[in-house]
Amino acid sequence: MKRPSIETARHRRETARRVRSAQRPTGGIPRRAAGSLALVLGLALAAPPLSQGVLASDGSAFATRLTSTTGLTASELELYDLLGRFRGFLGTPIDATHFITAQHIGIAASDTISFSQGPNVGTYSITSWVDDAGSDLRIVEIDGAFQAWAALNGSGYEANRTATIFGRGGAGQSQVFVGPELKGWTAAGPDGQISWGRNVVTGTLGPSQIYARFEINGLQQEAGLTNGDSGGPWFAPDGLGILRLIGVSYGTSGPYALDVGGVPSGSVFDAALVDLGGLWIGTAGNQVFIPENPVNVPSVIVASRISDRIGWISTVIDLSNEDTDRDGVANEFDNCPFKANADQADNGGLGFVTTPDGIGNACQCGDVTGEGQVNDTDAAFIKRYALGLSAPLFLVPDNCDVTGDGTCNGSDATLIRHAAAGSVSPLFGQNCPNARP
Repeated sequence: MKRPSIETARHRRETARRVRSAQRPTGGIPRRAAGSLALVLGLALAAPPLSQGVLASDGSAFATRLTSTTGLTASELELYDLLGRFRGFLGTPIDATHFITAQHIGIAASDTISFSQGPNVGTYSITSWVDDAGSDLRIVEIDGAFQAWAALNGSGYEANRTATIFGRGGAGQSQVFVGPELKGWTAAGPDGQISWGRNVVTGTLGPSQIYARFEINGLQQEAGLTNGDSGGPWFAPDGLGILRLIGVSYGTSGPYALDVGGVPSGSVFDAALVDLGGLWIGTAGNQVFIPENPVNVPSVIVASRISDRIGWISTVIDLSNEDTDRDGVANEFDNCPFKANADQADNGGLGFVTTPDGIGNACQCGDVTGEGQVNDTDAAFIKRYALGLSAPLFLVPDNCDVTGDGTCNGSDATLIRHAAAGSVSPLFGQNCPNARP
């Protein structure tokens, strides 16, 4: 395997600047220390590198590496079957002749991508590639044709979604302790297997990255990435439950060193850590000590954000597929494919939460007041409308029918009220006329 290029010092400094706020929890790391945190790209090593390894944990003393497909949902398994092995890492098909991966893992004209499972089984040579100047994304063209590929996220609803994250590499190798406290795990060398885990997307870093914290907060199979994390896809559901590609693994915080009498030890290491307290972080000569704190300071994992780069992606592959509602947004990326909404406004979903949920305001079933949220206000005005009373805020009647029975009545109002309170009935859904063909 050819060795990828080593990152530049400038690249490290820029990445460190972006990761500062992500790694600082409330009451945690002081701003002074956070300002010097460094982020190590997956293969920025002089020696033969470790490949990507997704280590998962549920809070026990040992990290696991999930290489079996047991535990994946049917939809996740379909995505697993799309993963191609590229330079010891992963590439994800995004149309019939292209796959996407990370720039910094390197590339050569003699490279291939191979699939041992799924509809694209076989090995494909590559013919060309295009790098994004605004991110770490690389799109590679193959000689041949894929039979299936991943759906892309063009809407930007990633925050607070649980992402399924895939990678390659070794199992957990050793525990990292500071005194009696377990901080996390290092990883062994690669063995070529594909591993996976899940993590909740915390938010964005700069204009073209998303990140998550490895904090062990009760999520089963919570994913933390070790050194060598490159090119692996992150998938999360859109408002209709379709798993879409939201990111491509870029890196993780580190490297680290143990403290020896107030100075860093002479050797640094990469690891998936749930708490950085008591450790030094950064490259030799540029290390910062993270003091112990009652609040854990978790490591972060970072991916290049697909939705931010969808414009660039559209210059490389054809995204101008069917546009049913003729609003200029292809169905593939339209958060209301059957109701024209060129602005793609998405003010939230159930309750009064304003975080985008992947469903546009124009087709948010249950939202008859037109502000993009489904709450008690909608239920009240639907009930008034059904009783023939004055309902001045009953403004979007085609968003009313959440049951799909063809009527707008008190049953819809009841289901909406319960759903907004957190009790979502199986009868409640995107069944209204604005959401259906």
